[in-house]
Amino acid sequence: MVAKASKSRTGDEAAAPRRPRIAAADRERMILSEAIRFFAEEGFDGQLRVLAARLGITHSVLFRHFPSKDALIARVYQDVYVRRMRPEWAASLCDRSTPLDDRLGAFYRDYTDAIFHRDWIRLFMFAGLKGVDINAPYLALLRDTVLLPICIEYRVASNDRGSLDRPLSDREIERALGLHGRIFYLAIRKFVYGLTIPENLGGTIGDAVAAFLSVQPDAPPEATPRLTSATLGAAEAGPRRRMPPHERERFIVDEAVRFFAEHGMAGQMRELARRLGVTHPLLYRYFPTKAALIERVYEEVYLDRWNADWEASLRDPSRPLSERLTTFYIQYSKAIDRYEWIRIFVFAGLHQVDICARYLDLVRRQIIEPVADALRAQRLLRSSADDRALEIAWGLHGQIVYIAIRRWIYGLEPQGSLDRIIEDAVAGVIGMAPCHTGTAKSSTPI
Repeated sequence: MVAKASKSRTGDEAAAPRRPRIAAADRERMILSEAIRFFAEEGFDGQLRVLAARLGITHSVLFRHFPSKDALIARVYQDVYVRRMRPEWAASLCDRSTPLDDRLGAFYRDYTDAIFHRDWIRLFMFAGLKGVDINAPYLALLRDTVLLPICIEYRVASNDRGSLDRPLSDREIERALGLHGRIFYLAIRKFVYGLTIPENLGGTIGDAVAAFLSVQPDAPPEATPRLTSATLGAAEAGPRRRMPPHERERFIVDEAVRFFAEHGMAGQMRELARRLGVTHPLLYRYFPTKAALIERVYEEVYLDRWNADWEASLRDPSRPLSERLTTFYIQYSKAIDRYEWIRIFVFAGLHQVDICARYLDLVRRQIIEPVADALRAQRLLRSSADDRALEIAWGLHGQIVYIAIRRWIYGLEPQGSLDRIIEDAVAGVIGMAPCHTGTAKSSTPI
């Protein structure tokens, strides 16, 4: 009897429920869903062993379903991006029985409904920052199914039917990219920078479409030299002589800017010290904490490039508003259209480093609010009691900043002269009819 009792299960063991066996397809779906959340939080540097631990499975089980990290990322791309592209979009954009403004408004309400999700946006930005093969194929798909049809339909709507066999100009493509970027930047504001955007995007989309359509087509201008951006040179070699303290500090800051632009704020100080060719304690002698070094980088990259005269020039009533906006944004683009400026800022937003909140508060007070006040003063808007003027100002700002995001994160160069792109963006806002509210037919919530 004793022997039999020793072989029997205890009461707790007998009562413990047996874990149900998960079907292979269900487990694969579970892995994919968690991988999307994981990469959206951690970026594509996240380790698969950590993902397996989060899933409560072994590393080998994970690899049974996805034999490599690249295979898992490819499946994430199909699930998050390709699956949400709808074949009816291209057909609806080309349906000439409906006015073009209605088609564009309906498309972008539908498109934002599909992509305005935290995982979608954050994965896309992380992929660009780390060179993961997601941005390029998606942007090629977007170009063929959305942007090129928009360009062609704009020609037709402008009674330019006879020119449909003429290749699209850089200016036409850039204007379509500007409309798209203006709307996409709303998602960056929300899911990367943590800013509040309108709950109902219908009116904002209507205003973006109205600005796009308000610029009349004309012959492409003669080619002008494209503005170039100051880029970072190759990293210096480690110090070969004993440096005075001020030179060494300058050396550390310069390399830290490059380092955070490449790796983001998650980059380790020990790795930075190794790149500098200094000891870890020596690095901390100049910057006692990582936060102190990030603060110095913020001052160097952002505050030192801020022009205190910008707000006054935007508020100067003696100059036409279009001239003020064009001059300002050409200057502003020269300040921010840099590898380190854009990449550090997006990394900071993704990793919730507070430099984004502080800088964007400066932008709001000294750029967005003066532009909104000027729009109201010009009576370009019916009402000054709501936030519409602020959203139009944010839209113009986002359209222009997104040009630099495209360059330094997605690797897409501007189409044509940056000066001309900015002139068109400003003209779109100035050319909006005062009576257009963007809400009559575009107020459907997303």
